[in-house]
Amino acid sequence: AMNQAVPELSKPQVRQAIKWAIDYDAIAKNITPNTWKVAQAFLPSGLPGALTDEPFHKDVAKARALLAEAGLPNGFPVTLDYNSAPPYSDIAQKLQADLADIGIKVSLIGGENKQVVTKSRARQHQLVMKVWGTDYFDPNSNAQTFCEDPDDGDGTKLKSMAWQSHYQDKELTDMADQAAKELDGAKRIAMYQKMQRLSQERGPFVFMLQQVETAVMGKGVSGFTI
Repeated sequence: AMNQAVPELSKPQVRQAIKWAIDYDAIAKNITPNTWKVAQAFLPSGLPGALTDEPFHKDVAKARALLAEAGLPNGFPVTLDYNSAPPYSDIAQKLQADLADIGIKVSLIGGENKQVVTKSRARQHQLVMKVWGTDYFDPNSNAQTFCEDPDDGDGTKLKSMAWQSHYQDKELTDMADQAAKELDGAKRIAMYQKMQRLSQERGPFVFMLQQVETAVMGKGVSGFTI
């Protein structure tokens, strides 16, 4: 997540540049094999309407061009808060290396997960790497937290992930609210798919990985689904 209170991160081209700087496949293959897979939308596979394609890959030239377009051809310094436990510590180091390739100098701030969560909830982070799980089996759970920020003030009742990063997007906020009330299932799915695309295009969240649930079964077991 990129805090929009940081001037550089508030530029849409910078948000896109960061998304194009990361080698998602290398992280999944070399750091989280069989435990986390590449996922690049705010709805995880398994939820209705989830987009499972992977529009982003590491493209240094494209990312550098986007930074130049933002008026930052030489990059800028930024901090990244993360859970210092594995595999997150290894992923953070890989992110540091990938962003260095486009001129963004990342200072790593490792800590216990509680510290990272507390700091980001207080909106004191610049970049932060966190794990998020849906609260219930409906697209609204994630759509609300990553899209809705109707009141960016400290006294708001909805302290979503969007709010935590000062991300106000009226179109996405309104769409999330409307989709939650839509009674036509097909229309709802279409709305959530459009919202995921808009989030990928301009949101401050880089969705990288989805955890893979695993189970050990005896040889005679078949037909089991997690």
